[in-house]
Amino acid sequence: MTRLFLKDRRRPGFTLVELLVVIAIIGILVALLLPAVQAAREAARRSQCTNNVKQIGLAIHNFHDTFKNLPPVEGVPAGVTNPYTNRVDNNGIHWGTLFFFILPRMEQNNIYMKAVNTGTASNSGSHSPGVFDQIIPGFLCPSDASAATPPGGCGVMQSDAIQRDGFASCDYAANVMVFDPRFRRNLGNAMADGTSNTVIIAERFRNCSPSSGGCTLPGWAWNTISNGGDGWTSPTFGAQDAKVVPSPPGGADLNQMNQGGATIAQGFQAGPSTVSCNWYATQGGHPGAMVIGMGDGSIRGALGNMKLTTWVAACTPNDGATLTDF
Repeated sequence: MTRLFLKDRRRPGFTLVELLVVIAIIGILVALLLPAVQAAREAARRSQCTNNVKQIGLAIHNFHDTFKNLPPVEGVPAGVTNPYTNRVDNNGIHWGTLFFFILPRMEQNNIYMKAVNTGTASNSGSHSPGVFDQIIPGFLCPSDASAATPPGGCGVMQSDAIQRDGFASCDYAANVMVFDPRFRRNLGNAMADGTSNTVIIAERFRNCSPSSGGCTLPGWAWNTISNGGDGWTSPTFGAQDAKVVPSPPGGADLNQMNQGGATIAQGFQAGPSTVSCNWYATQGGHPGAMVIGMGDGSIRGALGNMKLTTWVAACTPNDGATLTDF
């Protein structure tokens, strides 16, 4: 009788050492891939933010083509005294901001039309019910880390994109030196240094509220004239450099806003933490550079190590300075 012996074909399992080696290799691969994934996500967010600034710039140019002048950072209705000139503005449009005036040119005409026929009352124009609290995706940058950060200091947000006064947030700011509320200017006389040499739009955190001091919580519809002040909420920068002050005193006040001038060490911040942002400066959420819009509609990245003098010269539209290292 012949016995058949079957060979045991079972293979031994991994040893503990082998498992640990495999886990270590996987961990190394994840560590190598994670920065690449994060960089790809930030590249996508920056691309969206760049496109936002591009669309804002195009909307400003379209406004200029229609009305033959640039939109002001703040406006009043016809027949209302403009506190920045202390004169009745017979050519006024509505209570509003630059971002309000360009809404029809950013496919937001339905929101604009809710406000245009509401009279001269201070709760009309961009402050109309159903207007000022409308979140506009094109005015928000996905790289703004302050949106989801618990507020400190005075920065109490009602939600990620609604600031403390109930106004929809804005991640961009208009240069007061270009869009001066005291004048009606066209592209040529607003930027004597050249449209390609002048910054007109910069990024800013929607909630710059460091652990101590003040804060800025810009709303795209916030008009300091009809609100009686609080320039910290205005979606602007450069008011002090433009020497825009209310007349008579006690009226609207853009002059509180970040000046970017000699009284601070830096004109802007590129990728600061939410607790180290400077409410006197504009800031973007991208590491290394802040997205800016130029007067000719082009988009640039302002490097974080730019000299303050260079930044001020780039934002000043008529100082005759040559931008050698911009």
